[in-house]
Parts: sequence; C-alpha cells; structure tokens
Amino acid sequence: MQAVLFVVYGAALYGSPSGEWGFWRWLGVSMLAGAVILLAPSVWAHGRKLTPLPEPNPRLGLLQTGVYASIRHPMYLGLMLLTLGLAIFTMKSGALGAALALVVFFNLKAREEERRLLRCYPEYADYMRRTGRFLPRWR
Repeated sequence: MQAVLFVVYGAALYGSPSGEWGFWRWLGVSMLAGAVILLAPSVWAHGRKLTPLPEPNPRLGLLQTGVYASIRHPMYLGLMLLTLGLAIFTMKSGALGAALALVVFFNLKAREEERRLLRCYPEYADYMRRTGRFLPRWR
C-alpha cells in the first residue's frame, strides 16, 4: 500500500501543473528542511536494518537515543513533511492530495507498529509515556 501511495504521489507531482510562486512556497521549503533534519539521523540510526514493514526488528533493539529520544516516529514525520513540503513547494494540488493520503497512511501505520512494539518490547509502554508519536512531549 505504501509503495502504491508513493507512486500515486509521484505521478501527481510530475503530472499536474505548478502554481505561482508565493508565500506558500517558502512554507514548502521550511517543511523540506525539517524533513531532512528528521530523516537523515533516523535513517542513519536504522542503518542496513531499515525495513518498510511495521514489524519490529529484534536485531535493531528499541531505539531511544538521538532523535528517537523525543519522537517515536521521526522517520514517518520526516516522510510526511517531505511529501507535503514538496507538494506545497511545487504548488501542485494533486500532489498535495496524495501527500495528505500519505499522512493518513503513516498515522495508521505508526499506530499498528506501536501495537507490535508493545508486544516485542516491554519497555515500550514507558517510552510511549515519555515521548510523543510525531511531536516531542512538553513537560
């Protein structure tokens, strides 16, 4: 499903006309920068053990350091920011619709992954109380 959504997103990004340059494009640039800031360290932390599946990888262990010390799903948030930011930057409404579908998908995927992580790692419940799913918890 994830691959299909990305193909639809790419087709919408490529196939729809661009809008005019304006304020919204700067918002898109900011979102793209945020995506890089989140994606780079989260992909690096997973290394070669990275998988698109929501199944926990016991060889990887429960990541709780770096960007994972504050956010449980920085990679999903980074992908959401990337797709939304690129759609906004290019001012393509079809791509924005597909990006919103990806936001819904990653939210559902994160919920399912968390159910599986709770079964795999007993300490995940405490980790959930300390961190936010997509945004840091403010104390």
